[in-house]
Amino acid sequence: MYSLHKLLWEIRKDPDLAKRFRSTPSLVLDEYSLEGDAREAMLTLDFKKLHEIGANPYLIYFCALQLQVSRESYYEQIREGKN
Repeated sequence: MYSLHKLLWEIRKDPDLAKRFRSTPSLVLDEYSLEGDAREAMLTLDFKKLHEIGANPYLIYFCALQLQVSRESYYEQIREGKN
């Protein structure tokens, strides 16, 4: 979980890293040694899955914004399946 949180934090703080992630996500994920569910969720930008596996919601949200995901898209995905 540490590597995932570190990646989310650094994408949030570093526009150049966010740009690299948008262009070559697999290479960036390799640098952070992300595997399994965390890797798949980041590759598909599945923010709901990131919440489900225990990633910090604050980091997920601001990382999503830095990756140019609209607030509307983010919240739509998070709320999917909730009544």
